[in-house]
Amino acid sequence: MNQAQQPSQVLGVLIPGGGVRTDFLPTDNSGTKFSLVLSGISGADIASVSDLVFFLLPGVNLPIDHGAMLYWQIISAPDQTSMDSTPFSNQPSPTMTEFELVGAITNDRPSGSFRTGWATNETLSTAINSISSSITINLGVSIEHISNIKNVGAMNDNTTHVAKKI
Repeated sequence: MNQAQQPSQVLGVLIPGGGVRTDFLPTDNSGTKFSLVLSGISGADIASVSDLVFFLLPGVNLPIDHGAMLYWQIISAPDQTSMDSTPFSNQPSPTMTEFELVGAITNDRPSGSFRTGWATNETLSTAINSISSSITINLGVSIEHISNIKNVGAMNDNTTHVAKKI
């Protein structure tokens, strides 16, 4: 992003039924990586989130031939008051999963509604059902060249044939 013209916030996310979140924080000095911890939603409520809306804020453009890829990961912190043992509770410090791709936006497609898959994610289900840990979802964003985004298939519309699978 052009450092001279970079607005303080460039991206937004909306969980249907919730408020718009624009408080992505930079995670590197290049200005191409951001994160947002989804606070205020936890436990079984996380699994009920079937879609996220990810968008560029009005008046914001990404660098030419670039897009923003949205990822998610689980952060599990052990509950210090419980001694139960689960894969997510026997660690003395928070455990984080690898990031998983949600979708991508570009200047030509500045917003998108993306399926999370959280309701059927086995790792997330295990973490939610662990009574000895608390979990949160961390969203990550990476500004990437459009060729990288196309290469991983992040611009595909995966909702075209949803009804055919029911």
